[in-house]
Amino acid sequence: MNRSREVPHGTGSVQAPILYLCGAGNPEGVRLALRLAWSTGRWSRVALLDDDPGLLGVRKLGVEVEGPFSRLASVDPAHGEVVSLVARTTRGRAAVAARIEAWGIPWTGLVSSDVDLLGVEAAPDLVAYQNATVGPEARIGPGCVVFMGAAVGHGSRLGEHCVVAANAVLNARVRLGHRVYVGTNATILPEVTVGDDVTIGAGVTVVDDVPAGATVFAESARVLLEEPGGSHGASPSPDPPVPGVEGALAEIWGAVLDLEHVPPDANFFDLGGTSLAALRIVGRANDRFGPVLCPLDIFEFPTVRTLGRKIAGRDRKASAGAGELAPAQRRGDRRRKILARAAFR
Repeated sequence: MNRSREVPHGTGSVQAPILYLCGAGNPEGVRLALRLAWSTGRWSRVALLDDDPGLLGVRKLGVEVEGPFSRLASVDPAHGEVVSLVARTTRGRAAVAARIEAWGIPWTGLVSSDVDLLGVEAAPDLVAYQNATVGPEARIGPGCVVFMGAAVGHGSRLGEHCVVAANAVLNARVRLGHRVYVGTNATILPEVTVGDDVTIGAGVTVVDDVPAGATVFAESARVLLEEPGGSHGASPSPDPPVPGVEGALAEIWGAVLDLEHVPPDANFFDLGGTSLAALRIVGRANDRFGPVLCPLDIFEFPTVRTLGRKIAGRDRKASAGAGELAPAQRRGDRRRKILARAAFR
């Protein structure tokens, strides 16, 4: 059996458990698991699971994808432990965790050997990568991930299923609610409180408290509030579809996100969208319709329908009326482009 799956362990009478990794799209997580398995001998082997049938049999760092997450239903809880490597979105991570919970397999964590947790209260399923820093008296809830080089300041509080991306910095006594995503290189200043289901973009400096359901992007905490029934600042509209534009956008989204069907009111982030995917969508849309979008528009108009209205000039936020743009809007558009470059750098 391949060395990356079979792990040396003690010769005692008690068989070491198998470590099940859920999510094949995170090779850094696979590498961390293998390093810990080899150094500690805690697991007899490492197994990789993923719900994408196209990944069955594919190897990540030599570890083969053996089946979907539902394979855990046949695992003896006494001989298995599980870690979720899903971290693209916090909502997706929470949903996967709820499914895994139903199968009753014990959770375990993956904490790099160079991460000091002395004086830290952390849930047993914490995933913390190399060069991460966690200050004393911090408290980290279940399902959280702290990526490479990220820092969680002393006295900070993280709710459930939070993701702190690479090199992000949470200063002292920062409080995150549940399912908060802190983007790469973002900084949250001391004693700031962030509500549930907040997304903080890459490179952002957050200086004030952020309400639940908001998206914060660009510099110094520009916030889009989530309205009732909506997501990421956009709410459903009774306006009819924009002929031609909406269908073309759905094709572009499907090609970039590798989806056969894109519902017109489905949220970009819930469909698995990322900053890189947003850049690709904007590029293809501008090739098709002319230079009408910047990457920030995906945050402000995160569905095919709302983005289609933006392109067609039918959203009040996107148009000051027929004819020449008002001076205030021209200034706003220039500012939005500047902020977009900061948010996606």
